[in-house]
Amino acid sequence: MHRGERFDQGGYTGFDMERHVTRRLSSWDEAGWRSLFVQRFDHRPATDVINLPASSDHHLWAITRGAGTMRVRSADGWQKYAIVPGLLGRATPGVPTEVRYTTSAAMSSVHVHVPADIVDRVSAQTKPGRRDRPGDALLAPLLDSLAAAAGQRADPMYGDIAAEFLAAHLVTHYGGRRLDAPSGREDGRARAAVALMRERLGDPLTLADLAAAANLSPYHFLRVFKRATGETPGRHLTRLRVREAARLLDAGRTVTAVAAQCGFSSPSHLSTAFLREFGVRPSQYRLRSQG
Repeated sequence: MHRGERFDQGGYTGFDMERHVTRRLSSWDEAGWRSLFVQRFDHRPATDVINLPASSDHHLWAITRGAGTMRVRSADGWQKYAIVPGLLGRATPGVPTEVRYTTSAAMSSVHVHVPADIVDRVSAQTKPGRRDRPGDALLAPLLDSLAAAAGQRADPMYGDIAAEFLAAHLVTHYGGRRLDAPSGREDGRARAAVALMRERLGDPLTLADLAAAANLSPYHFLRVFKRATGETPGRHLTRLRVREAARLLDAGRTVTAVAAQCGFSSPSHLSTAFLREFGVRPSQYRLRSQG
């Protein structure tokens, strides 16, 4: 499985993609996009089950051709769909997804991953829409158009702008909070802690600091945060720091300077976290980014 720098795809390491699909397009390989990861797939005629690990990315997909029956299990349990062109799917960030299908005609699909940091930032700046809005006539043709643009090797800036637009569409059409988070006070408390993380990304932060921002005891905060985001506060903070580190490395900063600015105790600490998140050392990433 392809892994781009800004995308949470580490859990796909070892995933036997060729057993289920043939990839026809990768926006990373064809167009060099860094803000969107767009893929086209031709699917095998049938499958027993595809287990997709949890990811913090916002993963959207649309069927572009085919017929048959599909069952998908994510945050809402098992759902059954007729396979038709234009069928949309959306994995819940932080929640594993299982897919079963049988086809009576060859099936193809387009998949788009939007990094969580883009959606979170746009969500903080955009008036949210109602989460119960019916239908979404725009999304399926939009995903297909993005794949066409990537196939034509559109400039990476096209992907950057498209990511912003797609994030805004997700926020205004599906609501303002993170798509993986429950409603109500728990979400607000988790968001307060994440806001503090972003505000003090380079500073030492304790569990007590984050719990205080959420007006909770440390024990209760741990439970609330994990239920709202699907990961521990420490893991979430490290993820934010590593993604900021990637952005700074893209801008030409040195590994030593980035480690200090992003709250890592040493360049080796950054290197360990960066390798776990992206599969490469920051020094390797920096060389590739500048190449």
